[in-house]
Amino acid sequence: MKYFLFVLLFSFVLHAQVVVPTTIDEQIISYTFNENFGQAIKLSQEQINKTPNSPKYYYYMINVKILEYYQKVAELSQEKRDEGRKTLNGEIIKYCEGVVDKFEDASLNTENKFYFSTIYGYLARVYGVDGSWWSAFRAGLKAKRLSEEVIKANPNFYDAYLVVGMLNYYADRMSGITSFIAGALGFSGDRERGLTQLRLAYEKGSLTFGLAAQTLIEVYSNLEDNETAAIPIYESFLKKYPANKRTLNAYCLELLSVWDFKKVESIIKSDKENLVSEFVLARFYDMRGESDLAIKFAEEAIADEKHQPRGAANSSRYIAVYNAWLKGDIARVKKYLPKLNERSLENFNLAKKYERESKWLHGLTIQIAQGKSLPEFEEYAKTAPSFVNAKELSDQFNYLMGSYYYKNSSYDKAETWFRKSLSSINEREKNAAIKHLLEIYLRSTVDKSKAKYLADIIDELDNNRLSYRARDLEKKYNL
Repeated sequence: MKYFLFVLLFSFVLHAQVVVPTTIDEQIISYTFNENFGQAIKLSQEQINKTPNSPKYYYYMINVKILEYYQKVAELSQEKRDEGRKTLNGEIIKYCEGVVDKFEDASLNTENKFYFSTIYGYLARVYGVDGSWWSAFRAGLKAKRLSEEVIKANPNFYDAYLVVGMLNYYADRMSGITSFIAGALGFSGDRERGLTQLRLAYEKGSLTFGLAAQTLIEVYSNLEDNETAAIPIYESFLKKYPANKRTLNAYCLELLSVWDFKKVESIIKSDKENLVSEFVLARFYDMRGESDLAIKFAEEAIADEKHQPRGAANSSRYIAVYNAWLKGDIARVKKYLPKLNERSLENFNLAKKYERESKWLHGLTIQIAQGKSLPEFEEYAKTAPSFVNAKELSDQFNYLMGSYYYKNSSYDKAETWFRKSLSSINEREKNAAIKHLLEIYLRSTVDKSKAKYLADIIDELDNNRLSYRARDLEKKYNL
């Protein structure tokens, strides 16, 4: 009897064991997520040559190729981006299809089935980028089935939850023709379940931490406008992979959006490898009111446009024009003014039209960015000009006032100012105010009628990010 129990226990331990990456695996993962793609590809290929009948290092190779693809696309000029994206994506599709064909009929153990399922997940992703939705969903369904087989065989194989989590989450976000095709194939999504599964892979996975973290960053930052959830994941990822320039700069921009200038300043001061982009530096010094440095880094960002985040060059031109205008540098204004995009030109013309009010608001921005104390901030706020004839600037004033109080956790005061922004004629400021109100209502408990009013406003908007975040509000207040 004791022997029988021992066998049962030993079988359970084997069944529940977690796959631990080897030293070589760790090196490949480190090179990959620290964006040393050349070394990651070299090591992966060496291991493929040694073990050609295992999908393991093909899995690592495809992961590198996809991350390298995003870097290459970002560096393409605007006029070459669409053509370049299609060419580069086609190369990855061809590679993935070759790997899938190689292992399609192979007999795979649980670990290798995990690698193969994730390769199918990668293939679904690149088909989607290519716009081949039928192929994408068919590959996705195969990835889901294989991952579920891995989980059934070993529920503690937490890395396998990454693929099913991605598929559940993204399937819930689809609309139009993609939703129709997914439905035809029996592909249904579940946002909450998908997020739970993604977090399980992120928190407990031994192989997929980097990819799970980057997926959650994309979800929270880009799809749900939820910086509160995204920032801790940025931090845990960068603690492990500090040389990932793309993620570091996205993190800095996220911090600037929530006015956490102390963290950004610390990153800038400790940046020995020059990883912080010129655009981030321009934004930082612009908001801090240091015009000379703002102009300097804005011009460097413009000169090195292809290595900046998308849209950074346009924003940098506006930073250069606006700060040159503040300094009375007319020559520099004339240099960049003709190259401003339509929205930036409208903003600059508005600033010139209401010069006194605009410059005062710039000062209010500096107050927040420099972390002024409550008495200092409120003393400055008392000097506010009348915005009665400048509705657009009045909306900026309401938003900035709300931002200061929100940053300092004075949620009652923040709510008062953000509610004024709900009638803003500026869509971006209105959506930003709604996003902050959502967060306030989720962090604290307010009267149900307030939550219902906000949910109704969101329901009338054409904004998927806010709509998906509103689900959490509806759940909390049983709306």
